[in-house]
Amino acid sequence: MAVETRVVFASGFDSLFSKEIRAKVTPSIEAELQAVGVRLDKAFHPAYPIEVWTAAVDVLCKRLYPDDSMPEACRKLGRSTIVGFCETLVGRALFPLLRLIGPVRALDRIERNYAATNNYTKVVLTRVGPTCFDFHLNEKHTQPQFDMGVLEEALEQLKVKNPSVTLRSQDAEGFTMRLEWT
Repeated sequence: MAVETRVVFASGFDSLFSKEIRAKVTPSIEAELQAVGVRLDKAFHPAYPIEVWTAAVDVLCKRLYPDDSMPEACRKLGRSTIVGFCETLVGRALFPLLRLIGPVRALDRIERNYAATNNYTKVVLTRVGPTCFDFHLNEKHTQPQFDMGVLEEALEQLKVKNPSVTLRSQDAEGFTMRLEWT
């Protein structure tokens, strides 16, 4: 049986390193990122091993949000990643379309959106109510709060009212979040 090699594509790094984040990267942070395999002075590689992604997220969380707990720092960085995605060519085209089709249909497309950033994400979306979904993600490399921040900001970008993302459960292979809005 082949061992799965999980990679994160350049598009994920483009979103992670938004203009906002790049503006906060000091020379010492840049050196730490280079030490884990991420160079900001060159175009990103087409794909990076998941370990490089995880290390880069850890560096950014610890260094950009030093006064926050790691879960809260991850949540903030996740939100910033969606802001960064909205700055990309794809994001500038995608979010107006997603707003047009509405949040429920946008969530129906979310696995494809995750697939554009890595080769391993599997999403199980379960409708609980008209504006309530359980969202299972097979992510075991970063803290759930990173993806919680991603989804919070995505819901805000979709212009839903009172978005809420809470952690429902977690195990060694992933976690489930509850997404709700009014």
